[in-house]
Amino acid sequence: MKEKDLEKKEIIYEKSDSEKELKTIQEARASYQAERIYTYEDYLNWPEDERVELIDGKIYYMSAPTEKHQRLLGDLYLKFAIYLHSKVCTVYISPFDVRIDLEIGKDSVVQPDIVVICDLEKLDEKGLNGTPDLVIEVLSPSNPNHDKVRKYNKYLSVGVKEYWIVDPKKEEIMVNILKSGYYESKIYVKGDTIRVNSLDNLFINVTDLFAGYQGIEIAEVEAARDEERKKASSQAQKVREEEKIAIAKKLLQMNLPINQIADSTGLSIEQIQGLKKD
Repeated sequence: MKEKDLEKKEIIYEKSDSEKELKTIQEARASYQAERIYTYEDYLNWPEDERVELIDGKIYYMSAPTEKHQRLLGDLYLKFAIYLHSKVCTVYISPFDVRIDLEIGKDSVVQPDIVVICDLEKLDEKGLNGTPDLVIEVLSPSNPNHDKVRKYNKYLSVGVKEYWIVDPKKEEIMVNILKSGYYESKIYVKGDTIRVNSLDNLFINVTDLFAGYQGIEIAEVEAARDEERKKASSQAQKVREEEKIAIAKKLLQMNLPINQIADSTGLSIEQIQGLKKD
């Protein structure tokens, strides 16, 4: 379907609220999007109120997550964030753009639930440009095959070393480890402990992860999570401060003016003067 045809149908709809015309527009849009090959530029110009992923030039809409999805995601993120503070690798939680293939006809920008990155040079203001070391996806009940098939194949093709698929309904986690161009897969259930292959000495207890609120007062759960969030926030702030100081020291070695270093790093002039004395 030509783009101008789609535009005509949309103009008709603006003049009428009939269900028939609405269905026509939706079908026209779906048909047009199914046929068209999209680019990264199209993705950047997509309406902000629509969350989508771009995989091999095709647009895929993202549904709203469930409460259990978000709880599992938050718990997993906190475990990784606390472990990784002051370490080389870093972790991000969705929404966070990962550009893993920007070629004509293969443009791919995904928003994994969790990504771990150890090569920080791949990071820029738009997100990650390159392959992450570890990806975690929590399945959506409305479209589980998006993560189990489509994104599985994409992550495999670009060389993601470790890919977790968390199934809230079955309460199990499939861990895929890249070996010789293929994923070796193992399913973990309650009673199992997962050793994170991409990181040293990080273990995830599956029983604890899926325990939820069973046998625990909600107030106690919230209090414990608040404490974890405060701890993670404090540790993250400490890491950011250490990074600012490291950058300031390098700029001092380049003999840049103190006020310019302060503007670049966000440190106070007094802090930088103290670094200069050291």
